[in-house]
Amino acid sequence: MSNSDNKPLLVDIPKSFYSDETNAPFAKCLNCGRDLQEGQTQYIIEKAIKRYKDYSSTDTIFEYAICMDCHQKFMSVYSQESLANIQTYFLENARFDHKRHHLIEKLQDGVFEVDEWLSHCIIKGTPVSEMTEYQIGAQCVGDKMAALQMPFLIGNEALDEIMQLLSNKTIDGMNGFIDEFFGLPPDLKKLLKDTGVFVL
Repeated sequence: MSNSDNKPLLVDIPKSFYSDETNAPFAKCLNCGRDLQEGQTQYIIEKAIKRYKDYSSTDTIFEYAICMDCHQKFMSVYSQESLANIQTYFLENARFDHKRHHLIEKLQDGVFEVDEWLSHCIIKGTPVSEMTEYQIGAQCVGDKMAALQMPFLIGNEALDEIMQLLSNKTIDGMNGFIDEFFGLPPDLKKLLKDTGVFVL
C-alpha cells in the first residue's frame, strides 16, 4: 500500500461516511440517480453534523452523495468571485500541518484511522470535542474512499467565515439546490440555508 507518487490511496469507506438513512454506503447520486458503487464512479460525500456536548451525541443536519459530473454542474451556481474567494481562503488557512503529514505517512504504511483524520477542523485546528456544528467531506471511487487531502472536517467558525465570502448570486444558487434536493421540514430547511455551506 505504498504511495511514492503522493497520489490518493483507496481505503474502505468508513461508517462515518455511510448514509444515516440506510446505515450503508451511499448507493445513488442525489441528482441523477447514478449507481455510485459501480466500477470507477467518482463522487463526493458531504455531511453536516450537530453535536450535543452534554450528551456526547450527534445528529446529522443534512447528508448527500453526488457524482462528479453532477457536482461540476452544481458548482456552476458559484460565481467566479465566490470560487476565487474560497480557493484563496483554503490556500491561506488550511492546516496541512505536521499531524496531517503524519497521518499521510501512516496511510502509506497501510494504517487508516478515520477518527484521527476528523479530529480537528482543517482550517482552525479546533478539536471536534469543542464544536457544536461541523461538516465532513470525502471523495470516493466506487466502493472505496480516496484518502490524501481528504477526508476532512470543517468547524462552524470556519464555515461562517466561508459564508461571508459568497456572493448573493452564489447564495441564491445554493438555496435553489437546497429547495430542490433536500426534503426537509421548513424549520430544518431554514437552518440548512442559514448554516450549510457546500465547500467540496
